[in-house]
Amino acid sequence: PKIREALQVIEAWGFDYRTNMVWVKDKWGMGYYVRGQHELLLIARKGDLPPPDEENRVSSVIDERRLEHSQKPDHVYEIIEGMYPGQRYIELFGRGKAREGWEVWGLEAR
Repeated sequence: PKIREALQVIEAWGFDYRTNMVWVKDKWGMGYYVRGQHELLLIARKGDLPPPDEENRVSSVIDERRLEHSQKPDHVYEIIEGMYPGQRYIELFGRGKAREGWEVWGLEAR
């Protein structure tokens, strides 16, 4: 429900929004208007990073089971690392400890 704010953060931090992916979960959550069963993964870049090579492009739909609250499946990180090997990665509004090779920013990040 905070897509507008997320896009504002992307822009304020000097990133360019490029596209998004949808993580379809196996269980419904709560919601304001509908019972959410997905999350959006916003993909942004900073600088002149080109799109991924054709062989590293993946489907925009990720079908993975729901884990603990706000925990992303390892497959999500693997997809991004495969699309942009050897780059720097950050998860905004993440909770918990950062994955190796990643930075995490959020109120509950450790």
